[in-house]
Order: sequence, then C-alpha cells, then structure tokens
Amino acid sequence: MDHLPPNWRPKTTISLEEEAVLEEIAKDRANSRTGQKDNTDNTSTQSPSKTSTNSSTEIASGNMSEYDGDASGGLVDEDEFHDGLPTVFDEALFPESSQQILEANIEVKALESYMNDDPRSIDARAESIAYILRQANNAYRNDSVYSVVIKPKSKLPPSGNIHDYTSLARYYWKNPDTEDGLPYVRHDGKPNPDMDSVWDYRLLRKVFRDCYYMAHGYFWTGEPRYAEKIVYRVKEWFLDEATHMNPNLKYGSLIFGTEMGRSQGVLDMFKVFAMFDALKMIEGSAAIQAEPQLIPNLQRWFTSYLEWIDASPEATQERNARNNHGTYFTVQYISILEFLGRDEEATAMAEDAKEKRVGSQIRRDGAQPHETIRPVSYFYSTFNLQGLMMLSMQAESHGVDLWNHKGPIESKTMRLNGLQKPVNVEVGGGTIEDAVRYLADYGSRDASEWPYPDVGRRSLRDVLKMTRAASLIYNNDFWPDLIERLETKIGETIAAEGEGDGETVVEDGEPNGFLCELGFLSKASLWHCYR
Repeated sequence: MDHLPPNWRPKTTISLEEEAVLEEIAKDRANSRTGQKDNTDNTSTQSPSKTSTNSSTEIASGNMSEYDGDASGGLVDEDEFHDGLPTVFDEALFPESSQQILEANIEVKALESYMNDDPRSIDARAESIAYILRQANNAYRNDSVYSVVIKPKSKLPPSGNIHDYTSLARYYWKNPDTEDGLPYVRHDGKPNPDMDSVWDYRLLRKVFRDCYYMAHGYFWTGEPRYAEKIVYRVKEWFLDEATHMNPNLKYGSLIFGTEMGRSQGVLDMFKVFAMFDALKMIEGSAAIQAEPQLIPNLQRWFTSYLEWIDASPEATQERNARNNHGTYFTVQYISILEFLGRDEEATAMAEDAKEKRVGSQIRRDGAQPHETIRPVSYFYSTFNLQGLMMLSMQAESHGVDLWNHKGPIESKTMRLNGLQKPVNVEVGGGTIEDAVRYLADYGSRDASEWPYPDVGRRSLRDVLKMTRAASLIYNNDFWPDLIERLETKIGETIAAEGEGDGETVVEDGEPNGFLCELGFLSKASLWHCYR
C-alpha cells in the first residue's frame, strides 16, 4: 500500500461514549472488597527488602493500592527513603557488561546512531530510565506478599485448593433469580467489582511487571538488590511450598456456579515473556549464581504448565481463535517454548503464525476485521496489533519473517457488532506495516472519522509507540509525517482537555518506547516490548 486513500469512508452519526477499555482490572475498587488477612497458613519466606519478618498473609493496608506502588508512573519523593537505590541514570556508571550486551545484540553503527544522533532518542532514554528506576525502586521496596494463597476462603475455586490460580469473569454478576446467587449471569459491558476480591490476576501481572522493571534497573545501573528481589518474587509465586501456584489456569475467568474457568482465562499468563526477559537480563548476577536450581525448577513448572495447556479444551479454544485471543495465545506459547529451549517447536509455531495469525487478520487496507467487528473496535485493533508486533519480534529471532507476510484475500462470514444476521467480510491482503499505518492515520484524525462503531477510547500513546517502532522496521519515507501528525494530535488533545476528550486518551501506556525500540533493533535478542 503505497499511499493512504485521501477520503476513507467515515462513519455516520455514531458518537463515542466515554468508556475506559483497559486490559488490566481497574485499580481502585477497595470499597467493594472485604479484608483478606489470615486466609492461609503462615510462611517464613522473607523479601530481600524487609527489615523484619512478616507472615505470608500480611497485607499492609488490606487493599490493592499497597501492591500498585507507582504503577501510574507518578513522581516519587525519594528523599523519604534512605536505602541508596539509584534514582537517575549515570552514563559514567553504566555497567560495562551491559554495554557489551548492547553491542553484541545491535550492530554498533546502528546503536551509536540511535543512541547519540537522534535528539529524541537521547531525551527518550533519560525519560525512560527515570521511569524504570521509579518502578524498580517501588517494586523492590514493596514487601507485600504476591501469592495465590491470599485469596479469601469464600472465593476458593471448585477444587478447594488454594494453590489453584483463580480469576473471575469480568461481566458476570450474582443471579437475582436464585437464593444463593448462583450461577452468576452476564451483564455485558458492566464489570462486577467483586471480580477484584480475588487478586490472583492482579498479582500475577505484578510479578511479571515488577520483575521486568527491576531487571532493567539492574541492567542500566548494576544495582544487585534488584536481581535479588527478582529471584525472591519468582520463587514466591511459582516454587515455594507455602505460596506457589499450581501449574494450570483451570479456574481462570471463572463464573461462580460453574465447575471450570473459561477459555479467556488462559490468556492471564501471556505477559510471562516479561519475566523470562528479566531472568535473561540478570543471568550474570550474583543472585542467580547463588540459586543454581532456580531455572531448572522453573522450567519443570512450565513444562507441566504446557502439558496442561495441550490437554485443556479451554486452551484449545484459544489456540484456535482467529482474533486477539489467538494472537496472544501464540505469544504466550512461544515465550514458554523459548524459555524451555524447545526452539524447533517455537520456530514451527512462528511459521504457522504466518497464515493463522497475520495473514488472516489484516485486510489489504490495514484494517483488522476480527477486531473492527467488536463494539470497542479501535482499542481491540490497537491491542491485537501490539500482539502481532510482539509475535513478529519472536518469529524474527527464529528466522521467520512475519513483518512482511501478506495473506490471501478471502471472504469470511462474521457477525458484526451483535447483528443476528451474519455478513461476508473481506480478510487478508495486508501486512503489519499496513495495519500500523491504518491505526496511525486514523489516530491522527478526529475520532468521529473512524469508520466503525466504537464505544471505547483511543490510546494514542500506544499507537505512537507502535508507529515509531514500525519506522525502524520498515524503511519508508511516510513514517516521519505519521509520527509528527500523531504527536500533534496528542499535544492538541492534552491542551484542550488535560488528559483526553472522552474519546481519546493520551496518558495511557508507559514511557518505555525507548526500551521497545532497542528491543526491535536487537530483533528481540535483548528483550521484548512490555505493555
């Protein structure tokens, strides 16, 4: 696609309602929770950052804010801490080993050009590492327990085993027609705050996120305490007898009143790649050297987990999905295969993704028909494309080119936005470049020009991050203009409404574009892009 059509079909009179469509569970629902202390047996496991021993059931404030730390990226008053953790990047103290890793994974001339010649990259590095260190410091200082065993006993899964991971279906509420409220019934688009009474999902994602940022803290500063805390968190969640999670997601996205979780729950694990990246970044640390059985034990855990996936009907449903569910299933599965050293299987799965994931999901104009049929069409188009770019990074490391793959143009039958009568929709014919370009172009326009019904909000920073990454991958001269238009749109939106106009949000996402771009330049041999 050499140029974008000047007048794409706009949608008519459909207005966008203000509805935050977030992948993560909303952070502040403390009023809907009950106290959750003393639900399990005690353990003597102690965090490296603790100055006194706490039991495994201690939760400092009884609500999730204790876990969130500085997840929003807000400024922290470091003066109140006296632990000597780094707060700014000092190039003079940048570990030589890390510099050697950068040079070994990115062609030196390209690295020098990116790091030193582009003023935006220099500023982005400073902003990104400052953010990294805030997150790493909060993660290190957080002594809260991360474990499946702190769920309330009233919310145990049907197995009755507190070590079984449990997350609750988002849109399901107590049944008003039964005495015990079971089984829960669906109220589409209305999240039940009760879902946050079980913290397993939130805490699993916190393990991945904390490990990722502490590993980057270690990489950019050499601070050994970050590596120590990563080892502690991995053991606490996956391996320690008192606090471990069993290797399955049988009760992910559970509807109370049913015996098993749903297929959607299988995706709760997809961000595991961030933890694997973290372990790779600290593999030379004293903390890892002191735990020679950590990686083998963790590999045994994930071998068992893949055995469960391969036998699970719910996981099979996700494996066969043709939208973002299938995309992120493959991202998760390849991540685990790589961690287990099963590279031939990972390569085969990446090759299979050419048609199963990329070719069948991107239309020749760049739209993603399996996502634009959703009521929240722009968000899910963004979300799926992030997964496809992640998957393309993984595939590239196995010699498989998904970036330029283009599937055959076909007609598929789909149901559009809940219409009872199915319609024929064209799929195939587009590349990932086309898809990025499509979202970037519409992101730089007024939200009303998006040609599909949409009741969500647009996260333009995420689209901008993908557009900048695409400019590194595809050597075409239209990217600077698209980037400039998106930046202008973001600036206009901030100036007009502070943080958004109800239809467009610009403060979503994390300022880690610098890390993402290094990941793309290294063809994923350094790390992947965490979002």
